[in-house]
Amino acid sequence: MKQNSGASAEIAYELSAEGIRMTSLRRAILAIVAEEVKPFSIDEIRTALEKREVPFHLASLYRELDALKKVDAIHPVYFHDSLKRYEFVQHAHHHHAICVSCNTIVDVDADDDFSDVEKRIKKKAKFTVLRHSLEFFGLCKTCVSAQ
Repeated sequence: MKQNSGASAEIAYELSAEGIRMTSLRRAILAIVAEEVKPFSIDEIRTALEKREVPFHLASLYRELDALKKVDAIHPVYFHDSLKRYEFVQHAHHHHAICVSCNTIVDVDADDDFSDVEKRIKKKAKFTVLRHSLEFFGLCKTCVSAQ
């Protein structure tokens, strides 16, 4: 699912206004993760940068991802394969459907309000929920068709 490209420009503007330098690599990373509503692995970001012919060193890529994470432009997401992926923070709250065969990840809109569940957790377990993640594991339509 494609995301509106103005989102990365908007966050780039906000970061610049806060005095955070917007390097060409940082701007390109923001554009990549904002472009599609899905989490990106390091390899997927690297491949996308190479396709866009954005010059970078791997160490710089990791530094830029850390910097964008620190300013809450992106956040890491982990699934069953323990591979770190990055997701654009401005996407609406959503969950993920993950194919256990091909590892395709599809974002699923979160129409449900989990605030009641979080209140019950706080009351019963004396635990304050800061955020939550919900993943659905199964087979994508391609993998189901292949069986």
